[in-house]
Amino acid sequence: MRAAISLLVLLFSMCGAQTRSTQTEVQTESQSTGAAAAAAAEVSTELDVSDELRELRDMVVELRVLLTVTQNELQNTKAEMKTEVENLKKENAAQETRLAASEAEVINLTKENAALETRLAATVTEVEELKMDSAAHEQELAALKTRLAASETGIDDLKVRNAAQEAELKAVKTRLAATETEVDNLETITEKSKVAFSAGLPDAGFIWAGSNHLNLVFGRIITNVGQAYSSTSGFFTAPVRGVYYFRFTVMDNLDSRGMAINMFKNGQYLMGLYEYDNDGNYTYLSSGLTLQLEVGDEVNLRIPPGHRVYDDHNKYCNFSGFLLFPL
Repeated sequence: MRAAISLLVLLFSMCGAQTRSTQTEVQTESQSTGAAAAAAAEVSTELDVSDELRELRDMVVELRVLLTVTQNELQNTKAEMKTEVENLKKENAAQETRLAASEAEVINLTKENAALETRLAATVTEVEELKMDSAAHEQELAALKTRLAASETGIDDLKVRNAAQEAELKAVKTRLAATETEVDNLETITEKSKVAFSAGLPDAGFIWAGSNHLNLVFGRIITNVGQAYSSTSGFFTAPVRGVYYFRFTVMDNLDSRGMAINMFKNGQYLMGLYEYDNDGNYTYLSSGLTLQLEVGDEVNLRIPPGHRVYDDHNKYCNFSGFLLFPL
């Protein structure tokens, strides 16, 4: 619209300038040619001006038509511009409202940001303090780890020493148990090795064997340390393995007869004594024997068949024995 208006103004300016230029030229030519040519020039000039005026009139008509069209377009454009301006005003009002809200929000955000910065500064301070505390804790932890490592090393050393001591203690216990067993055995052997006895015959007078061997029981106990001799059965039973010494004495009144005594071990004959006399006096048989016996071996004296021994309150007969040493 503005371009159309500018074009019309330019056309009017050009028409006016052309008319003035033509009139000036006509006047100049009239003056130069003289009065004779003035009439002809004036006629020619009028004709040219009339043509130009007609062209200008046509041009003006066109311009008026163009101006009308342009005015209509300008009116439409004004209406559109007005509508657009109203819309822009409304939009501007909305933008101002939004801007006000945004400014308020910015203010609130600024305040909130200031609060956050304050909290951030406090947090940073707290973080720095925590870092310092953490560094101190790390140093303390490192010291504790060092102490722990030293303690673990000490514990390992103690475990090794304890294991060695336990092994040594176990060996000592084993040796102690063996020693105790040996001591118990020795005590048992020592206790059992206290073996000694002496026994005599009761006031029985003559003791005959008859037709079979007679086990001679010395029922009168004089000494019986270790209780190895039985006054009931007449047997000595070895309590420990060892070497023993036995001795015996028996008596009879021989008047043209013989007297005999035998020693047995576990029912096996070991030795025997025999004496014959006819003077009617007392005759004694006495001997001793060293024997190696095992635990449970038995020793006893027997009268052979057809023989006898004699004893009374004078106690002529006895049977003794004792352990020389254990094996």
